[in-house]
Amino acid sequence: MSDTTIEYSIDDTMHTAHRLARAAGPGAIDARTGAVVALDYEEVQRLTHDQRLAGIGLTLFDMLGIGDGPLRTWYSSIMFTLDGDDHHRLRRLASKAFTPRSVERHRALAGSLATQRMEAVVEAGGGDLVASFQDLPIRVICTLIGVPEDQISEFIAYGEALSPVFGFMTPDQVAAAEAAVVGLSKDVDQMIASRRDRRGEDLISRLLDAEDAGDRLSHDEVITMVGNLIVGGDDTTASQIGCSLLTLLRHPQTLDDLRADPSIAAAVVDETIRFEPSITVVPRTLLEAAVVGGVERPAGSLVLLSSASASRQEDIWGDPDAFRPGRFGEPDAPKLLSFGSGPHYCLGAALARMTLAEVITSAAVAGLGETVVPAVDLSEPSNVEWVSTLGRRPASLAVTVC
Repeated sequence: MSDTTIEYSIDDTMHTAHRLARAAGPGAIDARTGAVVALDYEEVQRLTHDQRLAGIGLTLFDMLGIGDGPLRTWYSSIMFTLDGDDHHRLRRLASKAFTPRSVERHRALAGSLATQRMEAVVEAGGGDLVASFQDLPIRVICTLIGVPEDQISEFIAYGEALSPVFGFMTPDQVAAAEAAVVGLSKDVDQMIASRRDRRGEDLISRLLDAEDAGDRLSHDEVITMVGNLIVGGDDTTASQIGCSLLTLLRHPQTLDDLRADPSIAAAVVDETIRFEPSITVVPRTLLEAAVVGGVERPAGSLVLLSSASASRQEDIWGDPDAFRPGRFGEPDAPKLLSFGSGPHYCLGAALARMTLAEVITSAAVAGLGETVVPAVDLSEPSNVEWVSTLGRRPASLAVTVC
């Protein structure tokens, strides 16, 4: 079996490229990186649990010549780059602090911020939805962590500077990320000091208290974990907001349904993530030779597990190119793979879903798709420009009030 080559684009042509590549076989080669792309739903799900695959670690940093310094030290210590016992330990301790209950406490804040953003758009007679919601996820994350209100703007800047660290960075981006790590570490260090003898309901307090069989996170691990959560939840969720709102503007009937019954928000969120995801692949590295995409690949091969391809596979979803939120309430509905699976399942999935649900509900209530309508015909792909930092998203979503 020979591989096809796939142009892994970020725009509307991505889904067509996946479909054509899947028709040729379960795997392909990414034209830009040379990585093996796993396209098949069952294989993607299986490989997320396969211990012969690990994270890409410091490979990108080595390629970029980042051989030492605080950025490399921080990056080498986050859950994204760790595997095995080290990863399991950090995840186990962090999960005791980052609970669904702690996330739920911030639903009112997410809803209030989303409502404010939509009211501002309506009052102005229109605006750019992407820009309006860009800082909402990190503001929720900062409040959950316990960042003082007067420092949130600094943490927003840290998140923006660190978001490119999972891809190929320019020298200027490397310098900005390095400065952000230094500043972030200093600020979190001060926040930890203020909680040593006086805990609160914030995440830093819970991370300091988190314990498992006598094991606790060290001072430096708490600092690293806070940075990990900011980077992991900022651009990914903000980009998904853009993707989800674009999808709903292209399917206004669902906005009508959401206005009539806000309880369907969770299902609508999952369907927008399946249909138009911001995160499309999970990068992994083969520790030893293994069959991927029907071909035995050598140890050291870079593998991209394409959750985006798996989410549009016909024999799994039945009608994958139809936008149908009700599918997630059906018996034996397939599992959404966009948040990963297995030991690297996204720790912030509940927070992302909650934030997205509040955004789309507030948008629907404010009249999105009814009195707040797109300024251009979004059914025409050429009218949507796509950009990507960590996640892919529309560059803008201009709307007007009619």
